[in-house]
Amino acid sequence: MLQANDATAQAVNNVTEIITDFGGFFQSATTAVNPTLPDNSHDLLAFTLNGTRYSTGVDDALLATRGLTFVAGQYAALPVSAIGTPVTNTKVALGASFDGVPNGASNPVPANNIPFYLRDGRNGLNLGTGTANVTGTLDLSISGLTATAVGDGIPDILVTQIADPSNSQDRYQFLDANGQVVGRAVDVAFNSIGVVANWTADFYEASQSPMTLAAGFTRTPRTMRLWSADLSAFGITAANAGSVRSFRIALSGSSDLAFVAYNRQTADFVNPPLPVVLSAFEGEAAATETFLTWQTAQEVNSAAFEVQTSTDGRTFRTVGRVQAAGASSQRRQYSYQHPTTQAGVRYYRLLQIDQDGTSTTSPVLALTAGRKTGQPLQVTAAPNPFGSQLVLTVAGAEAGQPTTVELTTLAGRRVYQQDFPASAGQLLTLELAQLPAGMYLARVTVAGQTTVLKVVKQ
Repeated sequence: MLQANDATAQAVNNVTEIITDFGGFFQSATTAVNPTLPDNSHDLLAFTLNGTRYSTGVDDALLATRGLTFVAGQYAALPVSAIGTPVTNTKVALGASFDGVPNGASNPVPANNIPFYLRDGRNGLNLGTGTANVTGTLDLSISGLTATAVGDGIPDILVTQIADPSNSQDRYQFLDANGQVVGRAVDVAFNSIGVVANWTADFYEASQSPMTLAAGFTRTPRTMRLWSADLSAFGITAANAGSVRSFRIALSGSSDLAFVAYNRQTADFVNPPLPVVLSAFEGEAAATETFLTWQTAQEVNSAAFEVQTSTDGRTFRTVGRVQAAGASSQRRQYSYQHPTTQAGVRYYRLLQIDQDGTSTTSPVLALTAGRKTGQPLQVTAAPNPFGSQLVLTVAGAEAGQPTTVELTTLAGRRVYQQDFPASAGQLLTLELAQLPAGMYLARVTVAGQTTVLKVVKQ
């Protein structure tokens, strides 16, 4: 077993650089820690291990526009199936401005939902939220590993420590369906891993509901450390990879996690079967505020909507969060009021977050004070899940326009594309008998406007 005092092994697995979308672009390394302290949500775009930079697949386009070289990857937070009960001093860790109050507690306080904060953000990779001082075991579901990925040198597991590591010595292990260790366990002591960045955080007391925020835990500077490894570090081989069903962390009580991520090209886990269908998204901008409304046609395992805004239509920041219904077969109405006096065009979008940590971004609204603008493109899928045919209904789009439909895997690999002429109208039939069963993202583009929804092939 890899011991925590094995300095060589720790150094090999030490993440030495991270890139996130805080403030549009944030880059920090162990050799040159960025003096900026993120204080809100920000998603991990890339990380460097053993001299190689790997993207997470969250925003490769942004990395490219910055002229950065990287190995394209696809990473996502593992879904939480079980976690220890919070005890006194178990905290929910949030960027100091996450709750809308830069120096103090909000009213009402953020939701007490540790599993949510371990998988929020794009692909669940939000470094600005998490938990601290967690005890017991953290189990994360996984349905299978790819045997050919063992020993290829590409990181497969990525874990985080976002506060003071203290005596944190966590144990990581893969388990089979009977709860038995597959391969070997790995112990990691985060106090032997270099600081890759610093941030400013509030630590709400999670053993109380509603949570409380004490003075000594308000707007405090903290460190970030990340550790990553190939499957082979756990004794996983081509022979035993097929028996893995979960990933377990035995938590020391000083464990401070933002997320535990996995390589989507290496592992698969079972996602909830149905999507959240956004049927309308509208807004009205006034001199001192913007009022946004949206509607869902159905929801399954929905967690929340993050409201994001931008001044240029390209770089977005989160300004609010609205809890979702979780499960609903009826139409649901939502609204959010954003106080702002921004002149000119205001851009808004929604980040719809599922309970498994996956997320989907809505089309962008461009609003000008005094004018009401709605998002005209609305797409629904039926049946969903589907068999050999998928029928898409396109409503509200400008008549007489060609339509492009693209299906990709959750890892971003395109599996289908078809251009429909204007004569196809608003009812599009996709022949998908040869498509393997699974969950896909359907991207529908009409007259330059794109909407995305999840669909499931039975």
